[in-house]
Amino acid sequence: HKAGGPASPRLSPLTVHFTFQYSDTPDYPHGKRQRAREAALWAVDPPEYFTEGVFVALDGPTYSEAEQAAVYARFPSWSPQRHMHMDAPQRQAVRDLLGLATAVGGIPVLPSLWCHCDRYWGFLKNCRFPMVPNMNLPFNCPQDALYDPTRWAAKGVRWREHTFLDNPNVPALLRTQTVTVTVAAPGEVPAAAAPDQISLAYGTPMSEVMAAVRQARPGVRVIRIANHHLRRLCRWLGSSQANADFNKLARYILTESSRYCPQEDMGGYGGGSFDWQNPFVAYNCTWGFHYPSPFPEGKAACSATGEQRERSSSAGGLLSSLLPPVN
Repeated sequence: HKAGGPASPRLSPLTVHFTFQYSDTPDYPHGKRQRAREAALWAVDPPEYFTEGVFVALDGPTYSEAEQAAVYARFPSWSPQRHMHMDAPQRQAVRDLLGLATAVGGIPVLPSLWCHCDRYWGFLKNCRFPMVPNMNLPFNCPQDALYDPTRWAAKGVRWREHTFLDNPNVPALLRTQTVTVTVAAPGEVPAAAAPDQISLAYGTPMSEVMAAVRQARPGVRVIRIANHHLRRLCRWLGSSQANADFNKLARYILTESSRYCPQEDMGGYGGGSFDWQNPFVAYNCTWGFHYPSPFPEGKAACSATGEQRERSSSAGGLLSSLLPPVN
């Protein structure tokens, strides 16, 4: 399943067994359910799962080919550091998507997630299960490979799997009520709005996005935004308390505890000369994943008026951590 086999089955399956997955508990199989949803095989979601609310989706990738090339040039193919460094912009994108969905009162549709090292409780070989040496890397991995859906469920987070908008249970009419949001670069003038697309000024607070969207399409059901446009929004949800509450949630649901132990860096473990009491030959494991940096909890640099935002965009005089750098 993780290698993408079911995406192009040669036979019609009768049953599916989800194994080597995470986030199941004695009370509920959160991990199995999420993988089934991602494969459009979970048949017991109620109709409102596919129709309630406004869905907020990320258009396109969470990182660039140049970012991947730079990380791959820095670390060898067996190193979990590739995985950690490629996860960082991906996890930041998920944080920002959750923030925007919170600001507009919507439901985030997770982006396609990519793993550059497989998750395994034993020793990895070339960042893969030792018994699957030819598995393609990176691969489009399930949510539970990077996050703990149990935490998301425990906090009452509403979210949808990355394949959600392609699910045949989503009404076709809902998909037509889509608005694509773009955000102008610093110094640029936003383009004129259309029923299916709006352009916002650089540094527009997330809390102001929904009003602009509804002005273009009052009955909007899907909001789409590319990651580089999402980065240009001000990470402000309407109040210091709203940002603080979001940060508390994000620290919990965007953290995961998973170890990656490469055979290539384990100090000869298993060999006849291995001395487990010698700390200089101990094997090394990389642990993930840390939550991204929190949203700032003050609005000093995120102006409430268009005039102040324009001054920030053109002169750069009001930029702070609220406004991420544009690459």
